Amino acid sequence: MQDNQELLNGIKELMHNTVYETLDAEAYGEICRKVNVSKMYYDIALDNPERYRDQTNGKLIIADEMRADKIILYDNGEETGLTLTYPYYYGDIEYVHAFIEFPKGVSKEDLDLEVYQMMADLIYVIVSRKNMRQMLDFAEISDPMTGIPNVVYIKRRYAEIIKEIPAEEVSVLFINLRNFKYINEVAGSKAGDEAMVSIAKKLLSLVDVRYEACCRLGGDNFVMLIRSERMEELSAQLRNLKISDLESAPNQVFKIACWVGVSDGKTGKNGVSDGKTGKNRVSITDRLNEAAAACNIGKGNLKKDIVYYDGELVRMMGDNRKIVAIFKPAVKNQEFIPYFQAKVDMTSGELVGFEALCRWIHKGEFIYPDRFIPVLDKEGLIHELDMAIFSATCKSIRSWKDMGYKPPRVSSNFSRKNLYVPDIEEKMISVIREHGLETSDVEVEITESVREADYERLIEFVGTLKKYGVHISIDDFGTGYSSLSLIHNIDADAIKIDKSFVDEVISEGKARILIESIISIANRLKMSVIAEGVETADQGRTLIGFGCNYAQGYYYSKPVDFETATGIVANPSFEPIGMAAFGDS
Repeated sequence: MQDNQELLNGIKELMHNTVYETLDAEAYGEICRKVNVSKMYYDIALDNPERYRDQTNGKLIIADEMRADKIILYDNGEETGLTLTYPYYYGDIEYVHAFIEFPKGVSKEDLDLEVYQMMADLIYVIVSRKNMRQMLDFAEISDPMTGIPNVVYIKRRYAEIIKEIPAEEVSVLFINLRNFKYINEVAGSKAGDEAMVSIAKKLLSLVDVRYEACCRLGGDNFVMLIRSERMEELSAQLRNLKISDLESAPNQVFKIACWVGVSDGKTGKNGVSDGKTGKNRVSITDRLNEAAAACNIGKGNLKKDIVYYDGELVRMMGDNRKIVAIFKPAVKNQEFIPYFQAKVDMTSGELVGFEALCRWIHKGEFIYPDRFIPVLDKEGLIHELDMAIFSATCKSIRSWKDMGYKPPRVSSNFSRKNLYVPDIEEKMISVIREHGLETSDVEVEITESVREADYERLIEFVGTLKKYGVHISIDDFGTGYSSLSLIHNIDADAIKIDKSFVDEVISEGKARILIESIISIANRLKMSVIAEGVETADQGRTLIGFGCNYAQGYYYSKPVDFETATGIVANPSFEPIGMAAFGDS
């Protein structure tokens, strides 16, 4: 006969410990021994409710194979007989089961079932509390979208790792997925979400969990902690990331390139780190910032897929900060000036236009565009630069007219980031009018690689300028995935074939075929075609044979300053490339 009072006292004590203390296996042992329980455990069957549905009564039951997944609270190792099972529900779903097992020979008639119901309820409360704690702990250190660790985890893990190995032997990698938006654009956002999960798991699989780690920061950014000795191996793996078999894009394979910034712990502002003594230790926050800075410089200025944070990079970052600091005074002082590159009709030698290209002369020295344009673009200053060059270009056209010349149409580049500047079209027209020009005197070049998300705004932008009479050309044509879509939807006057295609035009490869097709389509659409980067007569002859008469490149002229361009306007002296030589070597 059970001593119910002793049992109740044991349950009360266990309940008290559940609330105020951390329970271990022995916490359940005393009460189980008092009431002759051999085993007590539970399971959760919420992952796939249909798997456990009893078709006869609609209730959820625990399948036999799920017993292998039970979580043991107490087990004295004895062979058991009778099992009491207690189901608990979430809404109408039976998702938790408490199990109490007894030694062989014990029957229900020997037991006070109300007492064991109380024990089962207690198990349920304990399970719920433990599960909630585990979920909160998991949520704190996990990325909700992909399920891999987050930055909270990586910071904790870094502290653990450098207790085992020196911090300078651990490289911190900041990884930005280079072309991830392409997946969203060609396969849809659902495929993009699936791809993000797949990439996260693939990156996680590359780390050795003993001394390495991986996390998702958010967006398309990840962090990895890697033993420095494995950097060469990992670099090769990061250059060959492929994902496939997505549910929303089952027949497509995507190759994912990465921009990677690396902090090796040796060049940080706090000196060489030492994981064992803590002297001059570079914090994980500092190292994440170093790696992120290296990634951004590689992506923006250097166009390199893997960049280390080192002394040279520190100097470059200082230069970047200087560029930003002196930019607005430079605009005010008119340090940004246009250089003009001629556009020529190859069949006649006639000057048909100029492209205005930005040059920066600061204190008598050139700062080249590839040094400052990526910085200004990243800092959101590119609109001010574009408008400064556009205004200076209009001023040059006005000067030529005042000299009595009839200059050709001059084109000026505008970044797609200008699309969202309030009243940008009216501001551009205002600049043209301020200089007393006709809208037909200028041409606006837009980049071919404009994102699909910008299409509607781009169509509106082009349409407004066209109503004012401004000519539009599509720059770098052929370098984006949406070329044909762009010329179908945008009412442009001309396209400019990118130099990367022109370089291959005299070969027998795909580029030659593509150029011929682009020229044919443009001519049928009554659009002018200008070939960029023409450097040889052979290239010119081939292009003329394909139906492209206009060229821009070093064969005719490098970009030149206003005075030199004035001489070209006054006396163009370009030689035609005759068709008689077409096909000659």
